[in-house]
Amino acid sequence: MIFLGVDVGGTKTDVLVVNEMGRVLGRYIGGPGNHESLGVEGAYREINRSIKKALRKADLDKSEVDYAFFGMAGFDHEEDRDVIDEILRKIGLKNYSFDNDGRIALKSGTGDDIGIMVSCGTGSVSYASDGRKISRIGGYSWGFGERLGSYLISGMITSAVVRSKDGRGYKSKLVEKVESEIGMSVEKLRRISRNGVSALSEYVPRIISSLFWAYEDHDFVATKIVLEIAEEVVKIASAHRRVLHLKAPVKLVLEGTFFKKSPKYFLELISSALGEEFYVSVPKHPPVVGAVLLAMDMGKLNSKEYFEKIISQINRV
Repeated sequence: MIFLGVDVGGTKTDVLVVNEMGRVLGRYIGGPGNHESLGVEGAYREINRSIKKALRKADLDKSEVDYAFFGMAGFDHEEDRDVIDEILRKIGLKNYSFDNDGRIALKSGTGDDIGIMVSCGTGSVSYASDGRKISRIGGYSWGFGERLGSYLISGMITSAVVRSKDGRGYKSKLVEKVESEIGMSVEKLRRISRNGVSALSEYVPRIISSLFWAYEDHDFVATKIVLEIAEEVVKIASAHRRVLHLKAPVKLVLEGTFFKKSPKYFLELISSALGEEFYVSVPKHPPVVGAVLLAMDMGKLNSKEYFEKIISQINRV
């Protein structure tokens, strides 16, 4: 049997092809496939193109795929289901299913679907499971409860810089560091932001790196922001545990670019606040592994048995 896993995000479309022995046959990383930014036709074209490229690497075609699972950024409400189904139906696979991309990150990070996953990439969402029930918290926007996500965090930092400059906030080393990193004043960056959020994409990583630099230099404002981010992760993990009554040690998976690039001491802050009942990890492998594991579950295979084998191959393709 042939299994296809697809991680469709706002920055890339990651496709993985695996057989029933857990052997990785092909992988391709294409461009963004989120229908909210590309529209239905644009999303279909990129997802379909990426799947074809991955299958070509595996010397296969769509008719040979037995089961496929998609993690879809933008699947946030039940009313989104018909739109996404329209996109995926056009691809022409025999058996497929889909969920939010946070769902595949939970599976990928835990392997056995037991634990909590908090993501902080372009945006943020969190999923948890006790092996039977799935719990989701958030995944929307700042106005609807979110306090994580790289764009939101970079906004917290630039807001602090503006307030430090005009006297409404505390003095901060972030002012000089941020403006040096982005090569302009925050006022000029604000003008660039009028062209839309995507116009800021190249600046967001630089702004966030400034935060940790200032924190390490014992800056008061940076310290407040770092602690606020860590506290939000702790609040999310605690909320999931109350819902699912997960037994210790609880596996907490932190997924997304922000966590993957965070210094070790930031993760230790989170661990210290949660205590010994939690085990905090940041996966080195990509979330698309979770998508292909869920496809294997659709085919009635015990995907847990293939988890380690797949991740041991993922970076070789």
